[in-house]
Amino acid sequence: MAALNLIAPYNANERQGAFRVKTIRVPAALGWNEYYKYQYLFGMGVKLNRIARHTCGSAESAVEQLERAQRLIAFMDATGCKPIAAKTCPKSHKDIELLDYPDHLTYWHGPNDEPLVLVEPYTSLKDIKLEISERGLTALVLQHPGIYGGRGTTSSVFMADPRNKACLQHLSAVEWQKPLVEITDINWFQALNLGKERQS
Repeated sequence: MAALNLIAPYNANERQGAFRVKTIRVPAALGWNEYYKYQYLFGMGVKLNRIARHTCGSAESAVEQLERAQRLIAFMDATGCKPIAAKTCPKSHKDIELLDYPDHLTYWHGPNDEPLVLVEPYTSLKDIKLEISERGLTALVLQHPGIYGGRGTTSSVFMADPRNKACLQHLSAVEWQKPLVEITDINWFQALNLGKERQS
């Protein structure tokens, strides 16, 4: 287990165009490219020169992205699940029955390469559980706030083919959530130097 320095720039003063950077150092088992296959990480990374300035939001949004990345890394490291960098449904995942409103849809492989789909809709948790029950879906609702959620109202739901129900049962028993690492605030030049460090 090594560590990743993650950085998220933000616009500290829109009128003057002043930028600052939020940063964390997160224990991680894999390289950043493996985690970054989860496509709902915006305006962040390990090197400042790879993050476009137009993605800079507020300080609050930078913190939200870093917290999301921490949850994602903790989940992947604890479970062995990995997202796939795919914008359209892979053939291996086409038979997985989804919720009616599958917002923030990403494709995954389980710890033994089981096809999984992660959906993160803004539907209420009560309605999600009711739909799963009524339609007999093979699904696991991750403990709040899930991966995407944060301060929002989303729920992270893993969907699988019925043949892979045992995979979801295994995932439901894995303790993956950890206390969030402290986020610090640095200036642009400190962030440039931080990005030059060797990333694990």
